[in-house]
Amino acid sequence: MSRLRTGVALATFVLGGLAAAVADAQVATVDQLKYPALPAFSLPRPTRTVLPNGLVVLVMEDHELPLVSVSARFRTGSLLEPADKIGVASLTGSQMRSGGTVALAPEALDRYLEGRAASIESSIGDDSGSASMSVLKQDFGEVLQVFSDVLRQPRFDPARLEVARRGIEAGIARQNDDPNSIASREFRELIYGGDTPFARQVTYATVQGLTRDDLVAWHAKYLHPDQTILAVHGDITSAEAVAAVTKVFGSWARGPKQMITFPEPRPQSAPGVFEAVKSDVAQSSIRIGHMGTLKSTHPDYYPVQVLNEVLSGSFTSRLFSSVRTAKGLAYSVGGGVGSNYTRVAPFSMSTSTKTSTTAETIETLVTEAKRIIAEPPTAMEIDLAKQSILNSFIFNSATTEQVLGQQVTYEYYGMPTDWLERYRAGIEKVTPADTARVARQYIKPDQFAILVVGPTEGRDKALSTFGTVKTLDISIPEPPSAAPAAAPSAAPGAEDTGRALISKAVDAMGGAAVIDGVKAYREETTVSATTPQGDIELQSTVLVAPPDRVRQELVTPMGAMTMTIAGATGTVQGGPQGSMPLPEAQRTQMLKQIQRSPIFLLQRRAQAGFKAVAAGDGKVGETPVALVRVDVEGDSMTLGIDPATGQLRSLLARGTGPTGAPADVLTEYGDYRAAGGITVPHARRSSIGGTTSQTVTVKSVQVNPPLPADAFGAAK
Repeated sequence: MSRLRTGVALATFVLGGLAAAVADAQVATVDQLKYPALPAFSLPRPTRTVLPNGLVVLVMEDHELPLVSVSARFRTGSLLEPADKIGVASLTGSQMRSGGTVALAPEALDRYLEGRAASIESSIGDDSGSASMSVLKQDFGEVLQVFSDVLRQPRFDPARLEVARRGIEAGIARQNDDPNSIASREFRELIYGGDTPFARQVTYATVQGLTRDDLVAWHAKYLHPDQTILAVHGDITSAEAVAAVTKVFGSWARGPKQMITFPEPRPQSAPGVFEAVKSDVAQSSIRIGHMGTLKSTHPDYYPVQVLNEVLSGSFTSRLFSSVRTAKGLAYSVGGGVGSNYTRVAPFSMSTSTKTSTTAETIETLVTEAKRIIAEPPTAMEIDLAKQSILNSFIFNSATTEQVLGQQVTYEYYGMPTDWLERYRAGIEKVTPADTARVARQYIKPDQFAILVVGPTEGRDKALSTFGTVKTLDISIPEPPSAAPAAAPSAAPGAEDTGRALISKAVDAMGGAAVIDGVKAYREETTVSATTPQGDIELQSTVLVAPPDRVRQELVTPMGAMTMTIAGATGTVQGGPQGSMPLPEAQRTQMLKQIQRSPIFLLQRRAQAGFKAVAAGDGKVGETPVALVRVDVEGDSMTLGIDPATGQLRSLLARGTGPTGAPADVLTEYGDYRAAGGITVPHARRSSIGGTTSQTVTVKSVQVNPPLPADAFGAAK
């Protein structure tokens, strides 16, 4: 009871003091508020040691937990890649860890770390490479040796390299799925130039051209102790850390003398209005900006940070207040003058809005950019911005590990070790005149490049309102073909022979009247597919009404899914997202697969431009076939037709591999049986490079089944 009374009395005292403080602080208007000066700010400093081989070692002690972490920063980056080796830096960075070491194969390395609850990671970015490890204190010395092997003696296991290559190809295949990703990529190309290291993209061709030898050469060129900083943090003394690092890394020989210089961005970007058409979304992703001229080492960096805070740093910022709060055009919006430690960066603004407010959103963004020049930040805006920056400042250095990470960055880029203290002092000194000056100097509306990614239909105004529009090509370059379609024969009569073989295939399926009489087709199948996640079996029901209506119902181990296509639109239903637009690439690929199927391919024989030319002989298994090169509506394929029976036994065409990347797909047909008055194959096998990717067993067929009114979604 006495403890309770004491607590109540203490609470009353505290509340009374607080009430008095509040009463003392009361003012008539908000601009009369007085903020006390922030307390003195100081940060712990790591110990710094340079080994005889040039390796810089930074140590920060933290004995709260029995853990030790080590990070390495080494001088390399994708900005140094030659044009014919795009992607080699990133691949080298990931495979240093994933590909194992000379002493430990990848699987053995995985087991070794798992058994000690330790982790090691590695990567290479634009202008630096990094690696990290985390381990219990008791295992520090042992795991540090393995960490050294990852840095110094990576295995670059060929099998793991191939897995990584397939992962990159899968990413390329999906690079046009998300409109915001497209906008960021294309805006970077507009600002920096698509042929520069700052914006070059990995393609199927470049990633397929990279070899293990390329990774070995990159590693040998850039991984040296005199180009590396090693940071140790945790339950270890500085003396212990330096001794352990010296023991493990001391024998690492210096590299050849070389000056590693990163390229500078081009001084100016081309202004204009640009669009990338993506019709399968209902929004516009917008990017606006131009190349900048500011580096983080320039004194103007501080007033620019305050300017950026006023423009878009908070819910009360100008962009947010106008775009979201006042007009409800977008959920989020951002922008500001960019900078880096060693190079300039763009001024940019970005947001996404519904298609019907595209032009209004562009107008609002441009207006706010111009207004912050014509109506510079007020003293109140600047005061609030500075308070916001400085109040959040401490959270960037809340732990000793964060502080050590910052010191590694400053060491790597040649910044002073007291950069954070200088930053705080620089922000505090910013005046209204400073922000007005930097707004005029670093924001150039007449140099804006305006980019919109999304559908062209449904906009409130034409993009040409803002200038001449240039449409960007965002198609994904095809990989080199490993098995090109057979070349048509130049022999006299080759086209007549090809046409005759097509006619024979028509007869083998039931004749022209039967083929041409198919107005709808339903097929139930069991599909066994090889995917990057392993082999799976699924059930498929496909309903087709040519030329461009499709419904496919799939039952997979992950659940049921339904995809419908009606002309230029498509939807996919299933999973937690419910109904969503079918990505354009997937819609196009599904239609192409249907149009290549035996019935509907042969239906197209009378179309203008359908060309069938004999292309020699081949085999499907042990069955001899006559090859026919078919071209129709820009689609090329090679058919294998049994000259004895007329049955279509194979089709080779450009398709999609298990990762989503384009590939040469060979489909073989067998088990022909009559169903619904037509003779169709009941077995299909697809392979890529001789490896089976999919087998299909047909369970039932219906020709011209009744079509439900909602079979293909809203479009009938």
